[in-house]
Amino acid sequence: MSEADTIMSYLTLLAYLMGLTLILSIIYSIAEWFSKDRVVKIFEGKKVLVLIGGEVYCGKLYIPPRSGGGFEVFFESDKIENPLSLLAFLIENYKETGDEKFREEAEKLLAELKRKGVISQDIDLNDIELNPWSSPSLVSRKVYSSELKDLYAIIRFRDMLSENERKKIWKELRKLYHPPFFSRLKRKIYNALAYIKDRLTTILSPASLPMVSTVPEVKKAIEDLQKKAIAELGTLYDPLLENSIGRLITVKVKDIDNEEKIYQGILREYSNNYVAVYDVDYRLQVKAKYKGTTMLKNYPTLIHKIHGIAFKYSEKITIKSITCSKGKTSIVLENSSKRIIRVEKVRVEDKELSLEKVLKPDDTLTVIVEGEYEDPSIEIEYEVSREADIIWPKSKVKVIGLGDYPPTMLEMILSTV
Repeated sequence: MSEADTIMSYLTLLAYLMGLTLILSIIYSIAEWFSKDRVVKIFEGKKVLVLIGGEVYCGKLYIPPRSGGGFEVFFESDKIENPLSLLAFLIENYKETGDEKFREEAEKLLAELKRKGVISQDIDLNDIELNPWSSPSLVSRKVYSSELKDLYAIIRFRDMLSENERKKIWKELRKLYHPPFFSRLKRKIYNALAYIKDRLTTILSPASLPMVSTVPEVKKAIEDLQKKAIAELGTLYDPLLENSIGRLITVKVKDIDNEEKIYQGILREYSNNYVAVYDVDYRLQVKAKYKGTTMLKNYPTLIHKIHGIAFKYSEKITIKSITCSKGKTSIVLENSSKRIIRVEKVRVEDKELSLEKVLKPDDTLTVIVEGEYEDPSIEIEYEVSREADIIWPKSKVKVIGLGDYPPTMLEMILSTV
């Protein structure tokens, strides 16, 4: 081979590699766009409750790229768990490294904690010492893609939002009900790109690209792209859900208490891992404890352990009276709130009754147990309802069907009748 032929061969390979690099850059851009789950992305930066395992975490949601459906919830500054341990860590690092950034961060955090009333105004940084036996600080909860099987819901309660935030949601819903032309066009483009992504998953392989096998670095880059950036995203288009966007749907959900429940709401979005439903009347399980007719401090509260928020409840049950007669104790309960509730269980000392009784505001319920208890310990479990927008993992939810007829289908059925 002549020198000219050798040079031409190298130039051809260089041109090929430059073209392949450009193609890979475009593909990476498409894959990066899809790398954040499009359902969870709706709640990114928003304050949510995450129900996972037997616990509840509240904070702002953050999604790292290519997380495979995973995400992280950051607690608000006044809900940091064991903040003194965090301050001690920062001060210890400042003393060991001399880096002013640690001290400055500690000062800012201390000022914020004092402003929120989390710690005493008298505490000074010099008073805080590192204690290896202290409970560690916690400012977030990471939810890995491998944990999605334990995730029950991501919830945004409407009564936790400002008036402006609620107005934005209603504006968003109006677009769902009657999508304008550009919204429909954007949806079609998104689905077209999703189709391209799905095709790339099957088409893109080193074997289908000539000359790749001669360049190990390029071959490895393509294999990584196929395995990590594209293939893990799954199929993004579901025709049975696509035609229900913006419609009332009925879903069967496995809730955090492991019970199956039926809910209704507006289908906002779906993905490979999640389904987002708006305007759901979600039922929270609450418990309250009493000594006699007096409710104990810090009640009512959620049945499950909660991190990052202190819930306040307007729905409360009042014990109106306790009377003993003929070896029995009669307890009169009243729904003293302005919302409907459902009483599920009542425990009086060692006696437990399952009731599942719905009480409207001011309704009363009489509970009778064997034995005479003048001043008994009482625990009541009941459900309250909150309007919410909810993201359910597909492993915990099944979309049963539409809750109302689409206009064209309704016309067909009425004409048939």
